[in-house]
Amino acid sequence: MQSTFKFLPLKYSWVAIHPQPIGVVQFIGGAFFGTFPNIFYRYLLKSIYDQGYTIIALPYRFTFSHWSVAIGLVREQSALRKAILDEAQRRGYDYKIYKEDPTSADRNYFWIGHSLGNKYIALLELLTDLETKSEREILGNCVGADQYQEIEDQLKTVDFKDISLLNQPSILIAPAITGIEGAIPVKAIADLIKRWGFDVKPSVEQTHCLIEKSSLFGLMGLISFDQDEIARETVDWLQTHLLHKPAQRAKLKGEHLTPLGYRGGDRTLVQTVLQFLKAL
Repeated sequence: MQSTFKFLPLKYSWVAIHPQPIGVVQFIGGAFFGTFPNIFYRYLLKSIYDQGYTIIALPYRFTFSHWSVAIGLVREQSALRKAILDEAQRRGYDYKIYKEDPTSADRNYFWIGHSLGNKYIALLELLTDLETKSEREILGNCVGADQYQEIEDQLKTVDFKDISLLNQPSILIAPAITGIEGAIPVKAIADLIKRWGFDVKPSVEQTHCLIEKSSLFGLMGLISFDQDEIARETVDWLQTHLLHKPAQRAKLKGEHLTPLGYRGGDRTLVQTVLQFLKAL
């Protein structure tokens, strides 16, 4: 069956349904660019689609609460999978993969992030343990009572299976775990806002603390760029502090925005991502 790459708006996401999918890739982009991932990352996502993957591009808007963004991105996962299943059946596509449990050992569901988008993937990875552990065991003393309460409020209407990344490998491209400066590139303005008492939650330090406590992050690929000053600190920290080192690692030529592209893009990055998808 001929494959035509086209994004459809389904349940607040952009979905390119492959007629014969070998896997499902869920993508979260960087600050600003992640608002329209179907446009800014089109070349990368189409290249992955062309190799047999259904693409789910998850858009988001910036807020100070990264917990609410992360949980909000997966709040409609069950409804989204049902919408994709219905659309695939209507089009006469192979739809068996959409009936699978994404957390099964088959590992047919993947996550890919760029820049700040990787922080949201990391937060979902941290919350994966909620089915078997208490919030206190997961969060410990890394965050304050306000974040405990916020997470509880956000999770009241969420099925734990929807936020679980169990058995779902992730590929982090130029990860940037940053504070408010990740959304405001002018350092003087970002510093001023911080002095006023505003910053994202969890902060950089809190996020590091949470990751260090976690026994997860084993099914992970890490891609960095040699001229990327924005993600350098995060990449170095992850490679030093992760309990389970990334299963796949690659350092490519390029800058922080190398993954962007509409009609053209970086072929080496595409080939590396495809290799990671097969290896993980």
